[in-house]
Amino acid sequence: MKKIVVLGFVACLGLLTTGFAQSQKFAHVNSQEVLQSMPGVDSINIKLQAFQQELRSAYEEMMNDYQAKREKFDKEAGTMSQSVRQMREKEITDLERRIQEFQSSVQVDLEQKQYDLAKPFQDKIQNAISEVAKDGNYTYIFDKAILLYSDGGVDITPMVKKKLGIKL
Repeated sequence: MKKIVVLGFVACLGLLTTGFAQSQKFAHVNSQEVLQSMPGVDSINIKLQAFQQELRSAYEEMMNDYQAKREKFDKEAGTMSQSVRQMREKEITDLERRIQEFQSSVQVDLEQKQYDLAKPFQDKIQNAISEVAKDGNYTYIFDKAILLYSDGGVDITPMVKKKLGIKL
């Protein structure tokens, strides 16, 4: 009797799982394609290049200052008193440290700037994907950029573009 109950339970569980899996809808979207076709997205690269130039100018200014102080120190080192020499060496060492810190922070600053510039576009894409998912009753939507395998499925990229007002 116990075996029959257990077998009946397993059979019911199998039917429920099969029915549940069949009721789910899956789709995929190419969010990179959508992003690149959005109006105004080219401003991201323009603003990022301007920011890079600003950082590059600041770096060059620091390096010019360093080189000038270093050359002046090298020329005058023999005629300086011990206390002046130590003060100038400390100035140069501090400037070297600031240059190194600047170099370390530049990559983080660039990544943050890129994130800040792209976020409004990514938010719009995410909202459009959510709307398409609700409209189409999709349970899961995957991004093609990280999709390892797909055997068909629904590509909702055109629907997302339409939601965003992008011409196909």
